[in-house]
Parts: sequence; C-alpha cells; structure tokens
Amino acid sequence: MPYRHAYWWLLALFPLIAVAFWPGYLGQFGEAPFALHAHGITATAWLALLTLQSWSIHARRAVWHRAAGLATFAILPMFAAAGPLALQGMAMLWRTQADPFHAAFGAQLVIADMIAGPSVVLMATYAFVHRRRVGVHAAAMLATALLVLPPIVGRLLPLIPGFPVGGWAGFGGFRLAFQLAEALTLLIAIALAARTPAARAGFGFAALATAAQMVGFETIGTTPIWGRCVVLLTEIPAEPTAVAAAFVAAALLWWAWQTVPPHAIRNAAQVRAAGDAAP
Repeated sequence: MPYRHAYWWLLALFPLIAVAFWPGYLGQFGEAPFALHAHGITATAWLALLTLQSWSIHARRAVWHRAAGLATFAILPMFAAAGPLALQGMAMLWRTQADPFHAAFGAQLVIADMIAGPSVVLMATYAFVHRRRVGVHAAAMLATALLVLPPIVGRLLPLIPGFPVGGWAGFGGFRLAFQLAEALTLLIAIALAARTPAARAGFGFAALATAAQMVGFETIGTTPIWGRCVVLLTEIPAEPTAVAAAFVAAALLWWAWQTVPPHAIRNAAQVRAAGDAAP
C-alpha cells in the first residue's frame, strides 16, 4: 500500500493544532461562536477520519477502513455545511470592522477559505470515483489534509523566536506567515505530486488550490469589487446556504460512489479470473 507512514504525519498535526489554535479558539472555547465551533469540530473530525483510514488499511483492518469510508457520507457534508457559516462569520467581522485584524485581512481570508473548503469536497469526490485505484485514491484523500496545513503553520510561525512579528503588514507578521505557510504547502504538494503518476491528480489539485489561495489573497481579495461581494455574503441567509452546501457534498459523494458499483467490480474480476484460467 502507498503512503505507509502517512497516518503518523496526520497524527502529528493534532498537537500542532492544539498549539496553533489555543490563543484564538481553544483557549476561549466557551466564548467562541457556533460557526467557529462547527468549522473547527468538523475539520478536526475530517482529519481524524483520514488518520483512521490511513492506519486501518495498513494495519489490515479492512472492516474499519470500510466503516471510515462510509462515515465520509456524514462527516464531509457536515464539513461542507460548516464552511458557509464560518465564511459568513469572517465576512461579518470584516464588514463591521470588529477588530483591526479582521478589518485588515478579513476579506482576503474569505477568498482563501472559499477556495479551500470546496477543494476538499472535490478531492474527496475524486477519491471516491477512483477508490479501486489504490494509489490514486490514497493520494486524493491525503491531499485534502494539505489544505488544512496553512492555517496551522501560519499560526505557528510567529511563535518561532526571531520571526519578524512586526514585519510585513504588521499584526504579528500575519501576512508574511500566511504566504510562507502557503508556499511550504505548495512545495510539499508539488513534491508529492511528482513522486508517482498516481499522485499527480490529487496532490496536483492541492497544489493548484494552494497557489490560487496565495494569488487570490494578494489580488482579488484586496479589490473594491470583492469587498462588495463580501458585504453581499453577509446578507445571504446562512442556514439555507449551509444546508445547500451539505446537500451538494452528499450528492457528489453519492454520485461518485455509484460510478463504480460493487457488482460491476465483481463481474470484472470474474472475467479477468476466467481469462487467466483459460488455456
């Protein structure tokens, strides 16, 4: 099986998440809004599911792996539903100028998150379509974890002694940390995509999504027309949007699952077996 040690790398993300998100979220868990809870919990659940899938297949726990695959039908739509809630919360903080940080970067972060969330859903859908091609499936599923990396690394970099916290654009060097975290993720995605042909689609898509975040943050995210779009986002009812996002994610997964029905796989295997047995 490919990526034999991937689950160790995924496990390593959890303590990093605790450190990175302690000041702005975990340390004030009871005061955080529902949208932030929904996004944080579903994103963590998705990482936990990826870890379980990676470990179970290499530990030869096929039943656990299949159960984790079926759990995708619940966790991914919930993650998709939490996305619009978090986006609208970020947009509202920017619109109301709630604090200097969101007044400066809120609109730019909205466009970055609008790229990351749907990309996770699309890569998981692609992985489901190719779930019988082990290398392609594994790469596409693991690639979704790369899009969680920039928010973690971007919060950890300013904690490094000597990091220019008063540097580029101020606010603890956030802009510099954001782009460095995205650049690191981009390099990792490109390196993994170049390893094998089976990895190109999954990790290649993660690289494209990461590059789009970097460019969008510095270009579209700073324009007046995007600012008007962000204001419009705050005026759209959040609950129907979340339900629609969950429905779209579930529909894509169901379509992908039906693309390779189990009976067709068994018939194809029987045909190959018959051909191999023929004199």
